[in-house]
Formats: sequence, structure tokens, C-alpha cells
Amino acid sequence: MKTNVTAEIVKITPEIATEWLAERWGEQRTVRMAHVNRLASDMNSGRFKISPDAILRIKGKLANGQHRLNAVVKAGKAQCFLVMESNDQELYKVIDAGLKRSVSDGLLGIPYACKIPPIARWVQVYHSGRLAPTSKNPSDALGRSLRSFPTQCETIEYCLEHRDVLAEAAAFTFPHYEQSRLIPMSIMASIYVISSEPGKREDAKQFIKFVLRGGSNSAAEDLRNRMIANKGSKSRLPAGYIFGIVLKSFKSFLNDTRPGLLRWASGEPFPEI
Repeated sequence: MKTNVTAEIVKITPEIATEWLAERWGEQRTVRMAHVNRLASDMNSGRFKISPDAILRIKGKLANGQHRLNAVVKAGKAQCFLVMESNDQELYKVIDAGLKRSVSDGLLGIPYACKIPPIARWVQVYHSGRLAPTSKNPSDALGRSLRSFPTQCETIEYCLEHRDVLAEAAAFTFPHYEQSRLIPMSIMASIYVISSEPGKREDAKQFIKFVLRGGSNSAAEDLRNRMIANKGSKSRLPAGYIFGIVLKSFKSFLNDTRPGLLRWASGEPFPEI
């Protein structure tokens, strides 16, 4: 059988999207509504861009792109997509076989592009005020509230808008982090970024250096000792908990006080600097 494949840019309305979603080819993944909502948010704000990742229809039936089309329906706005039409059912086997692009792929050319996104997410967590002690990572923390979870486009925009201070934070923190690896580099570097706004950057530099390298009789040393003890424990602290006690320790450092036993109890208010 001769394989026919066509590809063109198509403006898909909510009505067309609904029609295509009703006729699907083969078994497809369960729709993740959180992803649909994030895509719809990008569409509503005008951030959504056409992608080289084509929507494929085989013999007139939808083979991929269900999340994007559901987002078109939810947003109620027509969007342009690259659409491939084919009669070759073998194409279905290679859908999503490529490597998914990351946020750092959208920051190519920027110093420390691979290290900037996780720093930015902790800063976003801080400003959201939604962190919980049991959060394993910033995405988990922000994911507790869909409206506060940044889409990939939003994170890229945030990184581009604040790239200078994020790159500075990575450049300053990484050499100190390499000496001990006591605390995730992204968490310590986020303190640098957060502190640049209220004008406490020099204090943040001292704090980061003392925590990761030692040599201070201060709250920074209390945190360092706490994390050394955690490093030797079989029960490791969740990243969200670590971020919380880092914030508490830095606040004590700024006030020239000692935090005592560094804990973040469940139900305790979100630590702020």
C-alpha cells in the first residue's frame, strides 16, 4: 500500500477539536487534566506557540495531541497547529519516541541554563507561600494548588526575565556547594535571589558560604550541623522541609539570633524572610 502523508498548518477551533477528539486511533494515554489546564492557561494568556510536534491523524482518526485539543476546547480559543494526515498506521508506534524538551532547553545560550530552572522554582515557591514541610520538590509543593503551579512557558518566561540574578546566584553558590553538597544547590541559590529584592544580598552570600563551608558561630553553623546530622541519617528530610528550615535559619542569621532546634512542625506557618 502506498503511504500518503500530508502536513500543513491548520487553525483548529474548539468545534473542530471536539470533533477530532470523538474519533481516536488506537489506545491512548489517560488525559491528565492538570496538563490540559496548564495548556489552556497558556492559550488564554497568549503564551501558547505553534510547535514542530505535529498532531497526527491516521485514516481520519486522532492518533495524538489529545491534551492540546482538550485545552483548545477548555480555553474556547482557536489555535494553529502543524497537522499530519496519513494512512500509515505504523506511524502510531513512533509517537512521543523522541526526548521531551525541558525548561533548560528553552534557555540555551544563557550561563548556567541547566541550573537556573530549579532555582527559579524554589523562588516561585517562596513567593507563592504554599510550601508544605512534606513536599519532596518545588513542583510537588506548587502542585497542591493548580493555579499556583507554573507552566513550562511561565517558568521559561520567569527565567528569561530574571536570568541575570539567577545566573549570578548559580555562579556564586555552585563552587561552595561543590565543597560539601550538604543542601541542594538550587535551595541555597534561591536564598541569594530572594534576598536580592529586600537588599540583603551580601548577607545571603555570607550565609551561603558559612552553611556550605563552615567557619561561623551563627545560625548558619546551626543549620550546617543540622544538615550534617541529616546526611548521616537513614531517614532523609524532604526538600520542602529543608527549604523551610533554611529560610528559618537565614531569618535568624539576619537578626543575629540563634534558631535553637531547627524544625518545621506540621501546621506551622510558612517561613518568611
